[in-house]
Amino acid sequence: MADERETGAVATDPDARFVTSVFLRFQHSLLRYLRDLLVRREDAEDVAQETYLRLVRAEGLEQSEVRVRGFMFKVATNLAYDRFRQRRSHGRHDDTELVALPDEAPQADRVVALEQAVAIVERTLLGLPARCRQVFLLRLSHEWSYEAIAEHLGVGKRTVEREMQQALQACATNLEKGDLR
Repeated sequence: MADERETGAVATDPDARFVTSVFLRFQHSLLRYLRDLLVRREDAEDVAQETYLRLVRAEGLEQSEVRVRGFMFKVATNLAYDRFRQRRSHGRHDDTELVALPDEAPQADRVVALEQAVAIVERTLLGLPARCRQVFLLRLSHEWSYEAIAEHLGVGKRTVEREMQQALQACATNLEKGDLR
Protein backbone atom coordinates (compact mmCIF):
# COMPACT_ATOMS: atom_id res chain seq x y z
CA MET A 1 0.00 0.00 0.00
CA ALA A 2 2.84 2.40 0.83
CA ASP A 3 4.40 1.65 -2.54
CA GLU A 4 1.27 2.83 -4.35
CA ARG A 5 1.26 6.08 -2.36
CA GLU A 6 4.97 6.62 -3.07
CA THR A 7 4.46 5.99 -6.79
CA GLY A 8 1.70 8.59 -6.84
CA ALA A 9 3.85 11.05 -4.90
CA VAL A 10 6.73 10.61 -7.35
CA ALA A 11 4.41 11.28 -10.27
CA THR A 12 3.23 14.61 -8.84
CA ASP A 13 6.32 15.89 -6.99
CA PRO A 14 8.71 17.74 -9.34
CA ASP A 15 11.69 17.13 -7.01
CA ALA A 16 10.99 13.40 -6.96
CA ARG A 17 10.57 13.39 -10.75
CA PHE A 18 13.95 15.10 -11.13
CA VAL A 19 15.64 12.62 -8.77
CA THR A 20 13.98 9.74 -10.63
CA SER A 21 15.21 11.02 -13.98
CA VAL A 22 18.79 11.34 -12.67
CA PHE A 23 18.61 7.89 -11.08
CA LEU A 24 17.33 6.28 -14.27
CA ARG A 25 19.96 8.03 -16.34
CA PHE A 26 22.82 6.72 -14.18
CA GLN A 27 21.28 3.48 -12.93
CA HIS A 28 23.51 1.36 -15.18
CA SER A 29 26.68 3.04 -13.84
CA LEU A 30 25.45 2.63 -10.29
CA LEU A 31 24.71 -1.07 -10.76
CA ARG A 32 28.13 -1.64 -12.33
CA TYR A 33 29.76 0.16 -9.39
CA LEU A 34 27.76 -1.88 -6.87
CA ARG A 35 28.51 -5.17 -8.65
CA ASP A 36 32.19 -4.34 -8.32
CA LEU A 37 31.66 -3.71 -4.63
CA LEU A 38 29.24 -6.55 -3.85
CA VAL A 39 29.72 -9.99 -5.35
CA ARG A 40 26.09 -11.02 -5.62
CA ARG A 41 24.06 -9.38 -8.39
CA GLU A 42 20.91 -9.56 -6.25
CA ASP A 43 22.62 -7.60 -3.48
CA ALA A 44 23.70 -4.92 -5.96
CA GLU A 45 20.14 -4.62 -7.27
CA ASP A 46 18.70 -4.48 -3.74
CA VAL A 47 21.15 -1.75 -2.73
CA ALA A 48 20.38 0.20 -5.91
CA GLN A 49 16.65 0.01 -5.16
CA GLU A 50 17.16 1.11 -1.55
CA THR A 51 19.37 3.94 -2.83
CA TYR A 52 16.56 5.13 -5.08
CA LEU A 53 14.06 5.08 -2.22
CA ARG A 54 16.40 7.10 -0.03
CA LEU A 55 16.98 9.61 -2.81
CA VAL A 56 13.26 10.11 -3.37
CA ARG A 57 12.64 10.48 0.36
CA ALA A 58 15.57 12.87 0.89
CA GLU A 59 14.52 16.42 1.56
CA GLY A 60 16.32 19.51 0.43
CA LEU A 61 18.28 17.88 -2.39
CA GLU A 62 19.62 20.50 -4.74
CA GLN A 63 18.12 20.36 -8.25
CA SER A 64 21.53 19.64 -9.71
CA GLU A 65 22.29 16.49 -11.65
CA VAL A 66 25.87 16.55 -10.38
CA ARG A 67 24.82 16.84 -6.72
CA VAL A 68 22.09 14.19 -6.97
CA ARG A 69 24.40 11.78 -8.77
CA GLY A 70 27.18 12.30 -6.23
CA PHE A 71 24.73 11.82 -3.37
CA MET A 72 23.36 8.70 -5.09
CA PHE A 73 26.81 7.07 -5.21
CA LYS A 74 27.55 8.06 -1.62
CA VAL A 75 24.27 6.59 -0.37
CA ALA A 76 24.84 3.41 -2.39
CA THR A 77 28.36 2.98 -1.01
CA ASN A 78 27.15 3.44 2.57
CA LEU A 79 24.29 0.97 2.03
CA ALA A 80 26.66 -1.61 0.54
CA TYR A 81 28.96 -1.36 3.55
CA ASP A 82 25.96 -1.49 5.91
CA ARG A 83 24.79 -4.67 4.21
CA PHE A 84 28.23 -6.21 4.65
CA ARG A 85 28.45 -5.22 8.33
CA GLN A 86 24.94 -6.55 8.96
CA ARG A 87 25.82 -9.94 7.49
CA ARG A 88 29.00 -10.11 9.55
CA SER A 89 27.14 -9.32 12.77
CA HIS A 90 24.64 -12.10 12.04
CA GLY A 91 27.41 -14.68 12.03
CA ARG A 92 28.20 -14.77 8.34
CA HIS A 93 31.90 -14.24 7.93
CA ASP A 94 32.05 -14.69 4.18
CA ASP A 95 34.32 -11.83 3.12
CA THR A 96 33.81 -12.72 -0.53
CA GLU A 97 30.45 -10.95 -0.42
CA LEU A 98 32.20 -7.61 -0.37
CA VAL A 99 35.23 -7.16 -2.53
CA ALA A 100 37.94 -5.37 -0.60
CA LEU A 101 38.75 -2.14 -2.34
CA PRO A 102 42.42 -1.29 -2.54
CA ASP A 103 43.45 2.06 -1.11
CA GLU A 104 43.86 3.52 -4.58
CA ALA A 105 40.32 2.51 -5.67
CA PRO A 106 38.36 5.50 -6.92
CA GLN A 107 35.83 6.92 -4.51
CA ALA A 108 32.25 7.52 -5.66
CA ASP A 109 32.91 11.24 -6.19
CA ARG A 110 35.89 10.39 -8.41
CA VAL A 111 33.69 8.05 -10.45
CA VAL A 112 31.15 10.84 -10.86
CA ALA A 113 33.87 13.34 -11.84
CA LEU A 114 35.24 10.91 -14.43
CA GLU A 115 31.79 10.35 -15.91
CA GLN A 116 31.33 14.13 -16.10
CA ALA A 117 34.65 14.53 -17.88
CA VAL A 118 33.72 11.83 -20.40
CA ALA A 119 30.38 13.56 -21.02
CA ILE A 120 32.16 16.88 -21.60
CA VAL A 121 34.61 15.31 -24.06
CA GLU A 122 31.77 13.55 -25.90
CA ARG A 123 29.77 16.78 -26.16
CA THR A 124 32.87 18.67 -27.28
CA LEU A 125 33.65 16.12 -29.99
CA LEU A 126 30.10 16.29 -31.29
CA GLY A 127 30.53 20.04 -31.71
CA LEU A 128 33.71 19.71 -33.78
CA PRO A 129 33.81 19.55 -37.58
CA ALA A 130 33.46 15.96 -38.82
CA ARG A 131 37.03 15.56 -40.06
CA CYS A 132 38.49 17.03 -36.87
CA ARG A 133 36.41 14.59 -34.81
CA GLN A 134 37.48 11.72 -37.08
CA VAL A 135 41.16 12.61 -36.67
CA PHE A 136 40.78 12.66 -32.89
CA LEU A 137 39.00 9.31 -32.78
CA LEU A 138 41.37 7.57 -35.20
CA ARG A 139 44.36 8.79 -33.23
CA LEU A 140 43.13 8.07 -29.71
CA SER A 141 40.71 5.17 -30.15
CA HIS A 142 42.48 3.29 -32.91
CA GLU A 143 46.01 4.55 -32.19
CA TRP A 144 46.70 5.37 -35.83
CA SER A 145 49.77 7.41 -36.68
CA TYR A 146 49.38 10.90 -38.13
CA GLU A 147 50.73 9.55 -41.41
CA ALA A 148 48.14 6.76 -41.55
CA ILE A 149 45.32 9.19 -40.74
CA ALA A 150 46.54 11.64 -43.40
CA GLU A 151 46.65 8.89 -46.00
CA HIS A 152 43.23 7.55 -45.00
CA LEU A 153 41.62 11.01 -45.18
CA GLY A 154 43.56 12.17 -48.24
CA VAL A 155 45.05 15.21 -46.52
CA GLY A 156 48.52 16.26 -45.47
CA LYS A 157 50.13 15.20 -42.22
CA ARG A 158 50.31 18.84 -41.11
CA THR A 159 46.52 19.16 -41.56
CA VAL A 160 46.02 16.10 -39.35
CA GLU A 161 48.32 17.58 -36.70
CA ARG A 162 46.44 20.93 -36.76
CA GLU A 163 43.06 19.22 -36.47
CA MET A 164 44.26 17.01 -33.64
CA GLN A 165 45.54 20.09 -31.84
CA GLN A 166 42.20 21.83 -32.40
CA ALA A 167 40.31 18.86 -30.93
CA LEU A 168 42.63 18.61 -27.92
CA GLN A 169 42.40 22.35 -27.27
CA ALA A 170 38.59 22.29 -27.45
CA CYS A 171 38.45 19.37 -25.01
CA ALA A 172 40.90 21.02 -22.61
CA THR A 173 39.00 24.33 -22.70
CA ASN A 174 35.64 22.70 -22.03
CA LEU A 175 37.06 20.46 -19.29
CA GLU A 176 38.55 23.52 -17.55
CA LYS A 177 35.19 25.27 -17.71
CA GLY A 178 33.38 22.13 -16.58
CA ASP A 179 31.02 22.77 -19.47
CA LEU A 180 28.18 20.27 -18.89
CA ARG A 181 25.58 22.42 -20.69
